[in-house]
Amino acid sequence: MSEKHRSARFRNPSPGRVGVLKVQVDGGMIAKGTTELRADYVVAYPKLVDVVVELKGSDVVQAIEQIRATIPIWRKHSLAGKAHGALIVRGQGVHPLASLETEKLSRRFQREFKMKLLIETRNRDYKFSEFIAS
Repeated sequence: MSEKHRSARFRNPSPGRVGVLKVQVDGGMIAKGTTELRADYVVAYPKLVDVVVELKGSDVVQAIEQIRATIPIWRKHSLAGKAHGALIVRGQGVHPLASLETEKLSRRFQREFKMKLLIETRNRDYKFSEFIAS
C-alpha cells in the first residue's frame, strides 16, 4: 500500500495457505465522516495479528489519534482477529523534541490499547510477527 510518498508492504508468511487481508478503512470500510477520524488501512494475517496502518506526512500526533479512533470500529468488525498492532509510516526530518513527544505518545498508546505501535520514517517490508505485543 502506498500514499503520500509513504508505503508499507506486508509479506504473506505462508504463501499458498492462509491469505493476507487488506482493508481500506479511509474511503472504504468507513466512507462517511471526516478523514481525521480514521486510519488508512487494516492489514490482517488471520489467527496472528491485525495491523492498523496510517501513512502520514509528518503529524504523528494526528496519526495516533486516527489509529485510536479506528481501533474500536475495527474490533467490532466481523473480520477482526484477537491480536492487534499499529503502524505509522511518517516523513523524515523530525525535530528531536518532537521525537521525544512521539516516544511518550507511543508508550502511552501501548499501555492504553495493550498493542504494539511502530513508528517508522522509511518505507520498508514488514513481518506480521513484528506487531505481536510481548
